Amino acid sequence: MGFGSAIDEISFVLDTDILTAWRFQKPYVLQEIKRLKYPPALTSITVFEALHGFEKSAAKSGGLNKRIEQDRAKTEQLIQSCEILPFDQNAAAIAAYVFPRLSQIERNKHWRDLFIAATALAHRHGIATRNQKDFELIANHLPLSHQPLRLVVWKP
Repeated sequence: MGFGSAIDEISFVLDTDILTAWRFQKPYVLQEIKRLKYPPALTSITVFEALHGFEKSAAKSGGLNKRIEQDRAKTEQLIQSCEILPFDQNAAAIAAYVFPRLSQIERNKHWRDLFIAATALAHRHGIATRNQKDFELIANHLPLSHQPLRLVVWKP
């Protein structure tokens, strides 16, 4: 994992928690996004997580209420403003290496974070998140020969 001035020279994907904070216009996220040298990206897994939340609510309640429809529209607007990085063959190879090295409990809890990290690594992006511990767990299982997982932690 890398920190420091080199962080300023790379592109970042936003973890789902940061995308949600951006949707709610949290000042700490708006400030950090303004400081980025390159526009933020999202992984296809982050898009899945964000949209899944709305679909889960709709499935439970039989539809989306006006507030949730507005939140979904705002989320889709933010998604469209970002580059979406696919979970491709390179990301799959990274995830396939790490996944069996995690415990069963870790695999069940962190598979989405693993796919986000693998996608970011495959596309040579860092990750902006509030969940440092989860991504450090994944980084600790990367092969030593692999590029480091570059994280920035954005918190209020």
